[in-house]
Amino acid sequence: MSKPVVIVGGGVAGLVTGHLLSEAGVKVVIVEKFERVGGLARSYNYDGFIFDCGPHRFHTENPNIKTYLDRILGDETTAFPRLSEVFFQGSYYRWPLHPKNLVQLPIPLALKSTMDLAVNGMKKYGDSNFEDYVLKQYGPTLYENFFKGYSIKFLGIHPTQTHPDWAKVGINRAIIDDKLQMQNLVQLAKSTLLQYNKAEINFIYPKGGGLQRTWDIVAEKIKSLGGRILTNTPARLAGGNGHIDAIYAGSERIEPSMVIWTAPITLACDQLGIECPDLPYLSTLFYNVMVEEEMTRKYQWCYYGADDIVFSRVSTPKYFADDTVPRAGVTGLCVEVTCREGDDRWQHAERLTDWVIDDLIKVGMISSRRKVHDVRVERVPNTYPIYHSRYPAELEKARRGLGQYDNLQLAGRTGMFWYNNMDHSIENAMQLARKLLREAGRNEVDEKALAGGMAG
Repeated sequence: MSKPVVIVGGGVAGLVTGHLLSEAGVKVVIVEKFERVGGLARSYNYDGFIFDCGPHRFHTENPNIKTYLDRILGDETTAFPRLSEVFFQGSYYRWPLHPKNLVQLPIPLALKSTMDLAVNGMKKYGDSNFEDYVLKQYGPTLYENFFKGYSIKFLGIHPTQTHPDWAKVGINRAIIDDKLQMQNLVQLAKSTLLQYNKAEINFIYPKGGGLQRTWDIVAEKIKSLGGRILTNTPARLAGGNGHIDAIYAGSERIEPSMVIWTAPITLACDQLGIECPDLPYLSTLFYNVMVEEEMTRKYQWCYYGADDIVFSRVSTPKYFADDTVPRAGVTGLCVEVTCREGDDRWQHAERLTDWVIDDLIKVGMISSRRKVHDVRVERVPNTYPIYHSRYPAELEKARRGLGQYDNLQLAGRTGMFWYNNMDHSIENAMQLARKLLREAGRNEVDEKALAGGMAG
């Protein structure tokens, strides 16, 4: 590694990998196209109202990740129990489901779901798409009343065109708690009953600037170790004969020893002349709403699946950390609307603002328009990989094409076309840093040493 390792993308995976390599004495250059680092975990600040790109927080059972976060944030964190909800047929329910929610369910729905539990094991379903998977695991009642509508609304494609992997990973990402199992109706029933006296899991969140504070600290550590971070700079790959010869960071040409690519995998294929795979990404419009009142619902985030409500999720930053609002008596609401980059919603996002406000009133989150202080719209591209039914073959095609390059590594959510969370990205960064250092002859390196700092 006599030449620098160039990391394309300053999100979670790129920053943590760059930090760990820098601590090991590797020259690192991070190239980020946006003005700030953080990627899909960055924050926005409007006059003291702080919003993340959705409900981000740290929760992991991996001790190495805990050690790393403690090293970065120290005591500058807040811990809080989870309180998330789902809005279903006009009512709010705890999520994951709590036993007291069962009496809230409409009686016909509860009876039909119970019948599904009794007879669904005798039915035969396929296994080729999201619809098959959910019907087999949860039965037709929950599929028709919840999963089908939410999936179409969120992804924009029908469940018969969606790969079953989307259901498997999506449920895990929504549940978060590894101790709860909800992959079928039996597990759902058991886990719901286990919630009766269960203490909520604790989340960790940084103080003093939203989630952005974490990545600003990591960025400063990289710079203090001699690394470079080029923001507001596009990156372009140049190479042939199985080797990346150069990265063009804006007008600067950099010869890398290794390239770690965390930008969309499709962009890497395009730049290297590889047949572009059919691997689309979902984008998100964030309506950051500043409200001059307290909320009646105290959730950290809530899912909204009804097709007559424009948004799919709302999060409340002040229930992650008090310092995300400028004063008492006000609230920020981060409202998410999914779309495709360049479509009509993307191009004319501001036109949906009134619809967003009306629906916030309809679901009881704000009392009237007069309470809305301001709304800022942020367009964030490539927020989720879309797992359509053919995505495994398309992803394998991209990996084969890019795998020809001996000094190119894929990482992170967009680079690997991987529906993950921040903790997964940190773990991915540790594994990648360890791999690269061992390949460079640093065989004594392990993840524990990386988490605690190379000096330790």
